[in-house]
Amino acid sequence: MKKKTLSMIMGLILGVTTVFGSIGTTAVTVSAASGEVTDADCADNNTDAPAADEVVPDANQYKYQKDELAAFCHFGPNTFNEVEWGEHYGNRSPADIFTLSNNFDADTLVSTLKNAGFKKVIVTAKHHDGFCIWNSAYTDYCVKNTHYKNGKGDVLAEISEACTKYGLDMGLYLSPWDIHEPSYGYYDANGNATTKENDVLDYNDYYNNQLTEILSSDKYGNNGHFVEVWMDGAKGSGANAQEYDFTRWFNTIQKYEGIQANYDADCMLFGAGAYTTVRWIGNEDGVAYEDTWSKSNVNVNANTIDSNGNTPYTKGYENGNKWTVPECDGRITSGWFWGTNKCTPKTISQLANMYFDSVGHNATMLLNVPPNNQGTVDKPILDRVTEFGQNVEETFRTNLAKATGTTITASNVRGNDVDFKPGNVVDGDDATYWTTDDGTKSGSLTIKWNTAKKFDVVSIEEAIQKGQHINSYTVEYKTSDSANWQTLKTGVTIGAKRLIRTSPVSATQVRITVGTSDGKVPMLSEVGVYKASEGFQLAGSAPEGMETTSVNDTTKFTFSSTGWNPQTGSGYINGQNTWSNKANAEFTYTFDGTKVYLMGTKDPGHGSADVYIDGELVETINTNATSRSTGTKIFESADLTDDHHTLKVVAKTNAAIGVEAAYVINNGGVGMIELENSAYTMNEESSLAVKVKRVGGTKGTITAKIQPNPGSAIQDDFDTENAPTVTLNEGESEVTVQSAAITRRNTNKTGDRVFSIELTEQTPNNAIIGFNGSARITIKDADANAIDRDKLQTLVDQSAELKENLYSGGWDTFASALKAAQEVLANESATDATIGKAYTALEVAKNALVARTNYTTDDRFQFPWKTGTSATLEAEFATTITEACGATQWRCEIGTGDWASNGKFINSLNKTNTGTDKVEYAYNAKKPGTYHVVATYRSGDTNNGNKLAWSEANNKITAGNITTPHTKVNNVLSVGTVEFDIVVTEAGEGTLILQPVDNSGAPQLDKLEITPKDVALESYDITATASEGGTITAEGLADGKVSVTEGESATFTITPNDGYRVDSLTVDGTAVDVVTEYTFSDVTANHTIAVTFAKDAVTVAKEDLLAAINTANEKLAQTEVYTEASLDALQNAVNEAQAIYDKADATQTEVDNAKANVEAKIAALKAKDDNKKDDSKDDNNGSNNNGGNNNGNTNAGSKNNGSSNNGTANGGNGTSNAVKAAKTGDTANVAGMAMLCLAAGLVAVMARRKRTN
Repeated sequence: MKKKTLSMIMGLILGVTTVFGSIGTTAVTVSAASGEVTDADCADNNTDAPAADEVVPDANQYKYQKDELAAFCHFGPNTFNEVEWGEHYGNRSPADIFTLSNNFDADTLVSTLKNAGFKKVIVTAKHHDGFCIWNSAYTDYCVKNTHYKNGKGDVLAEISEACTKYGLDMGLYLSPWDIHEPSYGYYDANGNATTKENDVLDYNDYYNNQLTEILSSDKYGNNGHFVEVWMDGAKGSGANAQEYDFTRWFNTIQKYEGIQANYDADCMLFGAGAYTTVRWIGNEDGVAYEDTWSKSNVNVNANTIDSNGNTPYTKGYENGNKWTVPECDGRITSGWFWGTNKCTPKTISQLANMYFDSVGHNATMLLNVPPNNQGTVDKPILDRVTEFGQNVEETFRTNLAKATGTTITASNVRGNDVDFKPGNVVDGDDATYWTTDDGTKSGSLTIKWNTAKKFDVVSIEEAIQKGQHINSYTVEYKTSDSANWQTLKTGVTIGAKRLIRTSPVSATQVRITVGTSDGKVPMLSEVGVYKASEGFQLAGSAPEGMETTSVNDTTKFTFSSTGWNPQTGSGYINGQNTWSNKANAEFTYTFDGTKVYLMGTKDPGHGSADVYIDGELVETINTNATSRSTGTKIFESADLTDDHHTLKVVAKTNAAIGVEAAYVINNGGVGMIELENSAYTMNEESSLAVKVKRVGGTKGTITAKIQPNPGSAIQDDFDTENAPTVTLNEGESEVTVQSAAITRRNTNKTGDRVFSIELTEQTPNNAIIGFNGSARITIKDADANAIDRDKLQTLVDQSAELKENLYSGGWDTFASALKAAQEVLANESATDATIGKAYTALEVAKNALVARTNYTTDDRFQFPWKTGTSATLEAEFATTITEACGATQWRCEIGTGDWASNGKFINSLNKTNTGTDKVEYAYNAKKPGTYHVVATYRSGDTNNGNKLAWSEANNKITAGNITTPHTKVNNVLSVGTVEFDIVVTEAGEGTLILQPVDNSGAPQLDKLEITPKDVALESYDITATASEGGTITAEGLADGKVSVTEGESATFTITPNDGYRVDSLTVDGTAVDVVTEYTFSDVTANHTIAVTFAKDAVTVAKEDLLAAINTANEKLAQTEVYTEASLDALQNAVNEAQAIYDKADATQTEVDNAKANVEAKIAALKAKDDNKKDDSKDDNNGSNNNGGNNNGNTNAGSKNNGSSNNGTANGGNGTSNAVKAAKTGDTANVAGMAMLCLAAGLVAVMARRKRTN
């Protein structure tokens, strides 16, 4: 053998060994790929940290979001009276409504919470009923007038003592709404309703006194300190009118609990209008919106807050102006207060969902744990709290991203500085973080292991001490280093914490990519990869009590020998799926029970199958759908006898069929109950009839309770005590519950609200609550529904007539609401709810406008300088009015009249021996120059006419005057105008003075309309460039530049040529989102815009070429069969075909020609002895037995494995597989198998050549 040939064979053997090694579990050394940065690449380069956002959390807010868990403690008269919400107990005494006799066990409550990982407890010191659980000096309606500890008890103090002992932060819930307190509302001395002005008792004093009483005392709070005060905004419908003096209350709170009291930050406030620092999440289910922002928009002047509320969430705003911690309040039982019918704790699975949907969505979890009427917490509730804490601790105990043999790389590190290295995300220190260079809007971290890790939770934390601004993320994983990336999850926000929980996956790499808006950089403080505890694992969709069998359980699932392909993926039930795209492929499933469900995949590329049970065809299912969904129901059997059964599925066509699991009802024929629907709609003040169905058997009697749960609808919207029992007797398959839910009349305009009902506490214990175990109910707001399109149009028309110059505050919010309302009107398909919401938002913004009374040094008149703009100076908005002439006939004062634009005017300006009247206006002129003025006035001087003079206090405006002719018509005073120019000689702030010239005086002055006439403006160039493949155009574009006058805009249109697309867009050197139109607004500097185009991806089908190559390689190995010359010809054709296959930009013609050439050379193969070998038989043996056509094309090609292996992800070897392949999500490494086939073929060639040598 020649040395060259030996080297080639050894190289091939080494290559094959490497490929097989990568497929197996052999440990490999992982190093940074080209362009990736590791900790070792970083040094102490003294790089500046990125700037923080303008809106960031304060110390208390930051701690709360990092603490994650807080507990609510609702305890009071409601606990002893089976009442849930605000209750008017009338004349019943405190001792009658609060009957606690045993010692309140605060120690067990607090220590259990502490041990379970909770960091704070918020106590309802006073709920809406007005009863105080502390000994108050300001009311007799408190614990001192009960029998508890002979009137010496103080529950708030006892809980405070326990919190101090165990180091648990405290929050104070002190309800502003007080049903019992006589001072609440407005009443005269005789107790009759009256106005605010005639009110004899001030409730604001009472509430402020109670705040002071608690907050100033060292015995209340953790070491005398509260970190949060809850001002529940709830009021009963039609509750007595009472305006709250929030400003005074907030000052009191901060005096004792904020910076004034030498704490690091102000006390957090809930329900405090514009002063809110912890906001309601919008529901009482304890869950946050998938993409939640920690910022709201507040208007301090109007004391309003907008947290982007959209039932049932407050989503927050990416560009909000105030940090507001999203707080998810939920209940461990069905109620807030303990009761005999609401003491069953939620399952650990339900609490897990609450945790991942609150903490995992950038919010805090506030879980209510209610003491009972004995002053303790029920043991099942305490045990569930402990179990919950254990599951949190177990799940996040081991961070696989810190495992031995892990490498973390980054796409970019800021300044390659150790201060921002990728390893910071696993150092356990929230203060450190990884970030990128300025101008880098996105970046990625890749976690690499030397052996595959199994996980089902990924945790990502943004460095929120710098703000929240990550607005996109993608998490991907590789099952092996040579495999393709698979997407685990994509989304928008990260915030304090993003938790991604999936079915278990095994991977050697995880990549996290995050993006931000222009001018910001991504910053991640911590990243974790975890294996969830059993209780926190993502449960399948099977109702509890059903038997679940994963498709990989070969003891029950049996698949035919050909046509089926097992695979794994995070989107499948238990991570398992098996699919086929071969007609007549079949499988069987054996089970015991009375009903079976098949779960699998529906997809546009999937087809139909026949389903048999016990040998009888029962249904032909169709798994074709307009969009792809996994883990969905593809078959449901009728009720069966309680026996052993065999289910068989036979594919009818070559379209794919995918199955993941089977669910079975096997409880002796007792069966499963569920609500008929998963969603209902109700009107206010109505009841809902709900049908409850029973499937899988009707043996014996089943009972269950229909329990209501608050959402965005609260207790004022529906009857929270209505919990009817449903009974289905033996043989009954359905029953209708007439009052399954009852709504109330809420006269407040709230918009539509939602709550839920759920089946719970079923008997017997083996009865199953089915897929529709709960239902969401929407209450249509009777008041909001009265707002129709015409009413919104009227409000929009009225609002559009308002003028910005007449208002000093709230205009931006109003303008935004007006624009949104106009867009709703333009949308013909806008729903009633959308119309009502738009109306409410516009009405609130309109009412919040602050009318201007005058210009001030803080609110100056702005001279308009941009081309085409103007501004109105209302005369009555004078900063100062100087009446120097005394009480003349025509006083220098503000007059009123319909003729004036704003109904007001300056009545007169006089000049006498005693002095000269004048009006002065604080202004700002950004640009010097000449401004044209049109003055509107009235004058009755028919002699020489009045004269108006203007000047500036420091000569920044050239002094001048104008005669204002009389405006009498037929001796009736009318309105006139006069035009003149004002010359501003010096830019900046100044004072415009208007006064008379002589004793003729000046006219009644309404307004000055001012427009720029001759103002020197800069000209700026915007340079535009485009690569080959398209154009960039703009009005005035010449020689690659557009000249833009200062303050104006320029719009560029980007047009790709046919066959091209916009690949990238760069503005001023920074990449921006790709668009086909880009506008520079309010230009004040030079700019650049550059666009690059790229050819459209061409779909080239290569799978048939690969099959031909594989077949040819089998032929090449048969050196004893075919002549050397014919094999050499085939080898040359294969070499050429392989080159075309590997060519990224190969055309379809090239691929087809290469395939035809290979096939022609196969057909031309000449046998050494035609009597010894039969080509057709040999081909058949190679194809069917040795894996030629069958293994090469069907298994390694596109028809089974899809485009993810032979497509562009593996070097661009064609993408047509995505078209021809059944979409199943299969991710087997087909490219690797193709390499093996090629290597095997080449080894065979070497063997042939050896023989001929």
